[in-house]
Amino acid sequence: MNTLKEKIQQVALLEEVVERYIPLRRAGKSLTGLCPFHTDRHPSFHVNVGQQYYKCFACGEGGDLFKFVQKMEGCDFRTALKKLAGWYGLADWDDCPTVKYPPLKKKPLPIGADQPQPVSRIHVEALLRSHRMVFDLLEAYVPEEEVLRETYRLFEVGLASAFLPYDYTYLCNRIVFPIRNEQGVLVAFAGRYRGETKGTNIRKYMNSSNSAVYHKSTLLYGLYQAQEAIRQHGFVYITEGYKDVLAMYAAGFHNTVALCGTALTVQHAKLLRRYTRHAIVMLDSDEAGQTNGFKSARLLAGNGFSVGRIILEPGHDPDSQLRATGKDVFTEYLKKATRFSRLEIYETDLLKQIKQLLSDLSLALVAEERSEIFSQMLPLHKRLGKVTQRLAHSPVMKADWLLE
Repeated sequence: MNTLKEKIQQVALLEEVVERYIPLRRAGKSLTGLCPFHTDRHPSFHVNVGQQYYKCFACGEGGDLFKFVQKMEGCDFRTALKKLAGWYGLADWDDCPTVKYPPLKKKPLPIGADQPQPVSRIHVEALLRSHRMVFDLLEAYVPEEEVLRETYRLFEVGLASAFLPYDYTYLCNRIVFPIRNEQGVLVAFAGRYRGETKGTNIRKYMNSSNSAVYHKSTLLYGLYQAQEAIRQHGFVYITEGYKDVLAMYAAGFHNTVALCGTALTVQHAKLLRRYTRHAIVMLDSDEAGQTNGFKSARLLAGNGFSVGRIILEPGHDPDSQLRATGKDVFTEYLKKATRFSRLEIYETDLLKQIKQLLSDLSLALVAEERSEIFSQMLPLHKRLGKVTQRLAHSPVMKADWLLE
């Protein structure tokens, strides 16, 4: 069985530990910063990432992560060990079995290629704790629009500084959207560039890569916050981006989720089926968004959903539409569009029922059976006529009309 020191060495990175105390910047193959052990005006403190040791070329201090914690905390080795174990969630673990996580089906690699290594529970916990450490380094982000401020606070949107651990430098100087899974565990981040990206090679969004705890194809942004509202309203809005969820939430449409920079998948559909079988797809109004919206609607319909679509005004997504029109206009617009979309869903469901009855009619041999089928079909036709008429004239209707 591995000792506690060996377990810490398996999961802890020196640069992460150092950055709990001082900021570091990349310089060639090393990370540098102002030495904490003497008055340092020019960065002379170096962290060798590859070999996991530190050295100050001014005062001569150097060592590994254990010695660094001892020096910074003024403690002995045993106390430093306990501190590190607590940071990485190892204090109470006596045995950490190695398991393959998560159990994804992958194509076999060519002969001679590196095989994927099992991921241990220790590594998963260390990754989650690393995320939380970075989360604690974020400053609160306050949007200009007052209507969005409380929602941004609830969703923990932050600003990243220019100094983050090496594995998180893609977030530096960006607006950061923490991504939580269905259970509320922080599993990833998305960083949005604050300036204009058109005509540059700068990516507007930089997202966490797939990892042992995060897979874009199985996670929906905002689902953790939307679960109760989805059950309460009986349906879910599916949008394209993080800011769209926040705009919808700020306008009162809490039953909204977003794709994390990927197309809707069967796994997403299975995830949503735990809460509802009714969905309204509302992706961006550009050509790509409408193409993906159509594909998403078909996928959902093929997995047992009743599906509607909302197509926003040209050039807009929910976030930009809210900012352009204000909350009151945006809310009324969405209510009307939602009623219209749900009418379309109702029309589709009625057509499915009628189609099934027609199929049953072709198999009915006795008059009593045929009469019973006709008696079921007549009220459906009557309702279908009303729905079709309303769809043809106006998207506005009484909110409780579908209950008739």
